[in-house]
Amino acid sequence: MKQAMERDVTKRQWYYRGSLKSCNYSCSYCPFAKRTCSRRSIQADREAFFRFTGRMLQQQKGGAVQIVPYGEALIHPYYWEGLAALSRSPVIDAVGAQSNFSFPTEEMLSVYREHGGELKKLRLWGTFHPEMISAEQFARHCRFLTEQKISYCVGAVGVPEYLEQIRMLRKALPDSVYLWINKMDGLGRRYTEAELEAFAEIDGYFRQELKHYRAELTACADSRFVEADGMMRRCNISRENIGNFYGDSVESKKEELSGCKRKTCSCYLAYCNRRDAVAPFFRPYPAFRIPVYPKAVFFDIDGTLVPEGLRRIPEHTARGLLRLSVRCEIYLATSLPLEAAKRKLSSVWHVFRGGVFANGARWQTQSQEKGSLDVILPMEAGWLTGIKEKQKAYGFKVHVYRKKADIYKVTLSFHRVRRGIQMPEQKQKELADALKIPDSCRILWEGNCMQITKQGTGKLAGILEICRAMGYQREDVTAVGDSLNDREMVEYFS
Repeated sequence: MKQAMERDVTKRQWYYRGSLKSCNYSCSYCPFAKRTCSRRSIQADREAFFRFTGRMLQQQKGGAVQIVPYGEALIHPYYWEGLAALSRSPVIDAVGAQSNFSFPTEEMLSVYREHGGELKKLRLWGTFHPEMISAEQFARHCRFLTEQKISYCVGAVGVPEYLEQIRMLRKALPDSVYLWINKMDGLGRRYTEAELEAFAEIDGYFRQELKHYRAELTACADSRFVEADGMMRRCNISRENIGNFYGDSVESKKEELSGCKRKTCSCYLAYCNRRDAVAPFFRPYPAFRIPVYPKAVFFDIDGTLVPEGLRRIPEHTARGLLRLSVRCEIYLATSLPLEAAKRKLSSVWHVFRGGVFANGARWQTQSQEKGSLDVILPMEAGWLTGIKEKQKAYGFKVHVYRKKADIYKVTLSFHRVRRGIQMPEQKQKELADALKIPDSCRILWEGNCMQITKQGTGKLAGILEICRAMGYQREDVTAVGDSLNDREMVEYFS
């Protein structure tokens, strides 16, 4: 099944920031609003940008290009000309830029078309600045883009004082347009619960903005951030120079070995690039911040839908799942047995179309078109008699999960190990050997629990069975999870 669902993994997310540091807006909080641009500086930025586009057109490893300027770039025709050239490349799937959407729309789109730009590849990111423009004026610009069938997103900084203007914008925009909210740095206090609810009602992903994502090199996806002089980093906030875009080779040994030097992925353009599906519904090119909903989504439960320490799914997460269920089919992928999963998700259980339970030892589908399936992979369980006799000596309790006479999962909970503490690997191996768990079983440790299923089971294996049954291709599916046990499925579908 894996081989049948392989996809192209050679694509890359490219970012470019030129030397431009000026804007036509004069927002009070922005340093670039106070800078003017000379003809010389504009010419230098133009030359640097065309140097970048020329080099990009020589790349074998294509993907997508997002312009992330200091200031406003799209008021300058040469950016549209360069984006048009990039869009014509057969190895570049999408091109776009961040903007305040103040550019003369018809004029600049004409420049893009005149230079052969493909509209279907254009992706625009528009930021609403309530100090400079009304919600209705901004929405009018957006509606024109919608009429032109251009993909775009819009958003604003989550300033509590501007909440009503942002609400007005949401009402004025087409329902199909995603309106994101960025957290406000420098607020000087935490958001109140009422403010959180209000912004989350506008942007279902707002709470994700408030999380702290520990920077981890192994979590970095394949992205490159290029400055005007060619200096390359992995993202816009990384402090590590990984080579020069205009050097002899874009792929260098230094790129492979260098680190990040950041403690957290602290903004969207940083955390969206992570392999651990922090922004799963914005794939394959999350930098554009335009949701792309798959046919099916598989969710882990503990730590993902239900935070550590809670027994039930939070209300705001439940509301998000209800909204998502209108756009795609929702499934589960969990180490929990079906009955335990149902208890934790009782308020929204009806939105799930099945899932993978007990680490793949049981999977279900429910479909009006294809009918319902409930499949278990039972294990040989003769060894259980001996295990039960060792409970007291080794300090664990046995939990057996079965369907009728067939046992499909066994969990050993070690009460001498504090809950939430992962047992050292050497100790895990010694216990498995001492308990004589047969090779026909798969052992997975989570905290103080040894989870035992049939060899060959797993979350990804179960998802692939559901894909086979439901006719999903790899590109139709997204998987969301937060633990090491989820990494295989998350990376496979990222």
